Amino acid sequence: MIDVVDCHAHIFPPLREACGLPDTETHLLFQQRAMHTHGNQPVRRRRDHAIVEARHLWDGTDPSEAGRTLEVDFRVGRMGRFEWTVEDEDYYVQFLPPSLQDMHFAAEALVAQMDYAGIHTAILQNDHIYGDLADYFAAANVSHPGRFIGLANVDEAFAYRDDQLEVLHRCVGELGMRGLYYTLSGFFRNGYDTNFTHPRYFPFWDAVAALNIPVFWVFLGDSPVGGFVEEMGLFRTWLERYGQIPSVLVHGIPTALYADGDDRVQLPDAICQILTQFPVYSEVLYPIAWGGRTEYPYTRAQDHIRALYDQLGPDRLAWGSDMPNVERYCSYRQSLSYMDHCDFLSDADRRKILGGNMRKLFA
Repeated sequence: MIDVVDCHAHIFPPLREACGLPDTETHLLFQQRAMHTHGNQPVRRRRDHAIVEARHLWDGTDPSEAGRTLEVDFRVGRMGRFEWTVEDEDYYVQFLPPSLQDMHFAAEALVAQMDYAGIHTAILQNDHIYGDLADYFAAANVSHPGRFIGLANVDEAFAYRDDQLEVLHRCVGELGMRGLYYTLSGFFRNGYDTNFTHPRYFPFWDAVAALNIPVFWVFLGDSPVGGFVEEMGLFRTWLERYGQIPSVLVHGIPTALYADGDDRVQLPDAICQILTQFPVYSEVLYPIAWGGRTEYPYTRAQDHIRALYDQLGPDRLAWGSDMPNVERYCSYRQSLSYMDHCDFLSDADRRKILGGNMRKLFA
C-alpha cells in the first residue's frame, strides 16, 4: 500500500465571505483579477453558454489595481461560477465544478473524497482567490489530525513589510503551517513594479530560510515579467541566493512548451539544472491542465510524464490533483488512477512520486 500524498488540494469556506481577508471587497478584488488572468476555462455568455473572447474584467494595458473594471457587477455566483454583467448581458467562468452549489468545500468533504480515492494526506495550497486561510487550515488540522499539511500565504507584493513578516511568523509559529504558498499573480497589487528578487524582499526570504520551510511557487507563464522562460530566469537568480530553501513548482513544468512537432519533450539545460542542482520539485497534475482537451486516461500526459522521468528522474516529481477544481474534468480517483498507466515507473518510483518525495520534503 502506497502512502499517497496529494501535493495540491484546497478547502475553503463559502467564497462570498471575506475568508480571512480584511473584508469581502478585498476578496472580490483578488477573485476578479484571477478570473481576468485564468486561461484554463473560457468565458461564457450565460443566456446560451456560448464561448466569448472578451474578458471585460481588467484593462489589459494596466496590470495594477487601477486597471480593474468596476462597472461590471463582478460577483461570486453559484454552481462553481464567477459571474459579471456587461450592458445587461451576463457572463461567467466555470472555475469550480458545478457540484459546488454554494462555492464551499469543507475539510470533511475533502477527507471523504480522500478516503474514497485512497489518499492519506493532502497539502493545502493557499491562494488569495480562496482567501487567506491559515486559520481555517489550522482548524481543519485539529478536526482531522494527520490528514492535512497547510501552507501559509502573505501579500506577495508587500512581503517586505513588517506586517507581512508578522503574518508569516504567526502562520508558521502559532497556526502550524508548514510551508509557504507564493504566487507571482499577487504582484498586480504593486503593478509589477518590483519582483521577488529585489533586495527589499531579502529580509522576508531570510525569515523563510530561518523557518526552514519550503516555498510552493506559482509561475504564470504569461505576465508583465514575461513568459515562463523569463520567470525561470528570475527564479534562477533567486536560487543563487536562496538555494538552500526547498521549492515546489505549482502546476509543474509546462512540458507542452518544450515539445516538438512530434510531441517529443526535451527540457532546456537551464530547466534541468534548476530541477537537479537545487532542491526544486515539479508537480505532476495533468488532468487539471489538459482535462478539457484530452480524455481519460490522458495518454499524451503519460508520454510527457515519461519525458520528465527520463530527464529528471523520480526524486523531483510530486503527484497532485488540484481538488476540487479537477472535478471539472474527472473524478478525484481518476486524477490519481491515470498514473497507473505509466507502466515505465517501478514500484519504488511510484512510492516517491505519489507521496514519498513530499514526505521527505516535510520531514
